[in-house]
Amino acid sequence: MKNPSDSKPVILCLAHLAWDFVWQRPQHLLSRLAAHYPVYYVNEPWIEPAAAPHLRLVGAADNLLAYQPIFPADRPDVIADWQNSYVDLVTRLLVDESVVFQNGHLKTARPLILCLDTPIPAYFADRLPADLIVYDIMDELANFKGAPPDMKERERHLLRRADVVFTGGRSMYEARRGAHPNLHLFPSGVDRTHFHLTDETPLAPEVAGLPRPVLGYYGVIDERLDLGLIDQLAVDHPEWSVVLVGPLAKITPEDLPRRPNIHYPGQQPYSRLPHFLKGFDVCLMPFAINDATRYISPTKTLEYMAAHKPIVSTPIHDVAATWADVVAVADTPEAFGAAVERSLGETPAERAARRPREQAHLRQYGW
Repeated sequence: MKNPSDSKPVILCLAHLAWDFVWQRPQHLLSRLAAHYPVYYVNEPWIEPAAAPHLRLVGAADNLLAYQPIFPADRPDVIADWQNSYVDLVTRLLVDESVVFQNGHLKTARPLILCLDTPIPAYFADRLPADLIVYDIMDELANFKGAPPDMKERERHLLRRADVVFTGGRSMYEARRGAHPNLHLFPSGVDRTHFHLTDETPLAPEVAGLPRPVLGYYGVIDERLDLGLIDQLAVDHPEWSVVLVGPLAKITPEDLPRRPNIHYPGQQPYSRLPHFLKGFDVCLMPFAINDATRYISPTKTLEYMAAHKPIVSTPIHDVAATWADVVAVADTPEAFGAAVERSLGETPAERAARRPREQAHLRQYGW
């Protein structure tokens, strides 16, 4: 992707999600920005057996390269010097790509936009000669399991250094109001075409043979899900098939509820999500109400909506405040099960009445 004569700004995104993990806000935004600017996407380093620190190429598209930094497991000196090791890897990439050059001090060879969706590598704001620093807040990462104890201090530093700050949801915006003079609410969108179901949309074989009705969720399976609610749903209604599509994060397989009618197809590529949606009779958002979910604004709400499936959610603030005219919101396991029953009993007239409300929301939230 080298082109030293090109004066277009280059975007370097320092991310907390691997590019080839679930397809979320960063991938949506940056894959579209790559139509206009060269994009380099670099995830937080992983520790693995390796001979030396290096960048592994994990994704490539027109005008976009995605890398996974690898730190050697048997090099405690590299791990102990984490920040310098990480900065050195990224700096070498930018020098090799003629984005910056090093002549005693780093200088920009091309305009550099530094974009962070996590405050963990906030120190990059002091180490790279960025012409513009963007902070995109998609989650309250300080509340997530395993977050560094100084996460909030890192964010305060990043807010002082950032030129512009975006939030992916309304509650996050309200929580940060006044924290930065150039703060903007920029909700996540939806690829309506991708999630529009037709007769030609394949049905995922993983759900095709399950007893109906099928209640489905897709996304990361982690501490944000109310596993007790899911278990209770399966126990109270053994005739229902409950499908949870996605990878585990920060929990183990032993943490998952295990019932004959609960199914875990595992992580699936973004391209196949509509194939699962086609088999869902009701779409679930069974989030726990805890610190990790206090400010979330699930992008899957709009994706479910684009498939015109009934949706049942726990009372996540942004969901209840924005989409309660479409999404059934229930605050207890009993109420959640009752809402699913009502959704399963939706009449054709009720379904038709829901459609214009969905379309009104979808028109507001394109990428």
